[in-house]
Amino acid sequence: MMEEILKTINELKTSPMLYLSGGSKELFHSNFLYWLGVNYRDAFQQLMTKMCSINAPWPENWIVRREHLHLDICVTYKKETGKTRIGKPVCEEYAFIIVENKVKSLPDLIQLRRYEQVYANHNSGCTYVVLSLIKDFPGQKYLSDNKCWQLHHYDELAQMIRDCCIDSAISQEHRPYIRDYCQYVENLCKLAETWTIDGQSTFLFQCDDLRELRLNDIYEKVRYAQIAALLAEKLKAGIVNDSDEERVILGMSNIDVILRRCEDADEILCFYGCPEAKPFGQVFISSGMSHGVGLVEAKVKIAEDCCLVVQVQGNRYCHAIECDGIANKKLSELQKRFLDFKQGGLKNRDAKATSEICHYKSGFIYKWQKILPNHTVGDIVDEMIADIWMLGLNHK
Repeated sequence: MMEEILKTINELKTSPMLYLSGGSKELFHSNFLYWLGVNYRDAFQQLMTKMCSINAPWPENWIVRREHLHLDICVTYKKETGKTRIGKPVCEEYAFIIVENKVKSLPDLIQLRRYEQVYANHNSGCTYVVLSLIKDFPGQKYLSDNKCWQLHHYDELAQMIRDCCIDSAISQEHRPYIRDYCQYVENLCKLAETWTIDGQSTFLFQCDDLRELRLNDIYEKVRYAQIAALLAEKLKAGIVNDSDEERVILGMSNIDVILRRCEDADEILCFYGCPEAKPFGQVFISSGMSHGVGLVEAKVKIAEDCCLVVQVQGNRYCHAIECDGIANKKLSELQKRFLDFKQGGLKNRDAKATSEICHYKSGFIYKWQKILPNHTVGDIVDEMIADIWMLGLNHK
C-alpha cells in the first residue's frame, strides 16, 4: 500500500498540471470546464448530459459562465418574458446547470442552500451538481438526503471526459492536455482514498509530501472530519437509550460562530437560537480549519446563552467557554473548574494546562494543554468523551 501511495505522489509531483493548478485550487478545475464548454460545446454538452443524467433538451442559446454570482460554473440561457421594452422583447437569464467544485474543502449543505437561491425564480428544471474530490466524508448523508443537489466525484468526471472528450471532436493539439488533466485528477482521487484514520493513528500526524503537493489543507479537513465522526459514533454508543442518539449532533457548520442570533441560526445549529437545544441535553460536534490548522470541537449548552466547549486545534487540547461577552463576565464555579482543568483534560503529566486565559474576540475564552507526540487519535477522542460526560449528560 505504501509503495503504491509513494508512486502516486511521485506521479503528481512530476505532473505539470500540479503546478499549473496552483496546488489544485478549485478555480483551476472551473477554468478547465469553462474552457471545454466554450471551445468544445458538443463535447461539454455530452459530458454533462451523461454525468448528470440530464433528460431535458438543452436550450439552444446556452452559455457557460465561470465565477458568476459566486457560482463556480453555471450554464445559463436567456428566455423571453412576454414583455417588451422600447419595442424589443424583454429576456431574463435562467439557470440550466449549476456546478460547485470541492477539491480543497468538503461539501457544505449550508453553502449549497445559499447557492440554490441565486436563481431562485429562474431555475425551473435546473440541475445542481457538487463535484467532490473526497468520496466518503462525515455529513455526506445530509447531502444525500437533499432533493436538489447531485453528488459526483472527480474520478467520475475524469472517466466521463475520457469517454466523451478525447475523440475526433477535439483537436490533435488539445488532446494531450485533456489526457494530462484526466491523469492528474485520477491520481488526486487515488491519493485521497488513502486518507483514512483509526484510533491507533498518531494524532500529531505530519506529511511533508502533502505539504509539497499543497494538499495538506484538504487532508487536514478530511482527517479532522473523520475524528469528529469517530467522536460522535463513540458518544452515541454511550447514550443510555438508543432513542436518545439525536442528542449527539454531528455536522454543525461555521466553527467561528460565537453564540449569537444570525440569519443562518437554525441551519448552522447556533443552538441558543434553537428551542429544542436544552441545557445539558445535547452535544454539538463540528470540524474544520481555523487559521490554517485542523480543528474538532464538541459543545454542550449549559444555559440559554452559554456553552462549554471541548476543542482540539492542532497540538492544543482546549477547555473553552462560548458566550456573548464572556470575557467581561464573572465566571460561575462550574465555568471556573472546567476552564482551569480542575476536572478532565489530558491525563498525561507532561500535558500541563496554560495558566493564562486566552481570548478569541469577546465571546470565546479558553485554556489549553499541549498534545504530545505519543498521543493517538483514540487517546484524544476518549479524553474528549470523558470530558463531555463529566458535564452531566446521562450515559452508560
